[in-house]
Amino acid sequence: MSNYTQGHSDCTTATHQRRTAETDAAFLLPHIKPTDKILDVGCGPGTITAGFVSYVPQGSVIGLDISAAVLQKARDVATDAGTPAHGPGSLGFGEGDILKGLPYEDNTFDIVFSSQVIGHMVPPDQPLAAITEMRRVVRPGGIVACRDAAFQHFYPAHLDLDRLWVGNMNKVIYKGVSPSEVPGFNVDGGKVVLGAGTMVHSGPEKRKWLAWRAAGQLKEGDAFRQSWLDAGMTKEAIEETLEAIGKWCETEDAWFAALQCEMLGWK
Repeated sequence: MSNYTQGHSDCTTATHQRRTAETDAAFLLPHIKPTDKILDVGCGPGTITAGFVSYVPQGSVIGLDISAAVLQKARDVATDAGTPAHGPGSLGFGEGDILKGLPYEDNTFDIVFSSQVIGHMVPPDQPLAAITEMRRVVRPGGIVACRDAAFQHFYPAHLDLDRLWVGNMNKVIYKGVSPSEVPGFNVDGGKVVLGAGTMVHSGPEKRKWLAWRAAGQLKEGDAFRQSWLDAGMTKEAIEETLEAIGKWCETEDAWFAALQCEMLGWK
């Protein structure tokens, strides 16, 4: 989407590539029918997108993203899996920006899904526009499904990463607007179900991986680091963040958790 400024470096997409349909779309899977046509908005490297294919052997899946480079990674996933590009059980990818309008007719898909997309939008107008557009391309009776981080916490608290990492990321994404200002969405009398999921990083290997990712994202020349500078963070603040993440990584009982909001809306 056009307001996404964190880039698609290997360190940033390393997080995206760990996501699967089973870990990040489990709340949706029971509602998928074998004949469904699914659109994955903001699909990134396509690991969730590709995972949907086995659930729709008589249907199809399309992934959409703004980045041509990350879409090539997604196409490589499909090629490696030998997934057909056309016909039943097919998987395809396209380039597009939901905030500029989805390149599909009304009532095209049975399911439109997004993971960690709405949470990167400035409230209230951008999330509302995105949900409205997702709903437009879903057929009557179809589902709009979204999963986004609602709360994040680093333990132990004295390392101050809730301010240094979570708080600074909120400044980058929300541009001074409180995320609590995101409105609710009325789907014209349709049913909406809200739930929650979790993501947890604990143990030495996961801490090392998260610290490696953060160091790569905040290094000179990475678009992620530039997004912090553009949002007003100083180089000193970035170094303070990296120092705190290093200490967190070496703390034996340290962990990170994110509470995920999971929404299902029927048109």
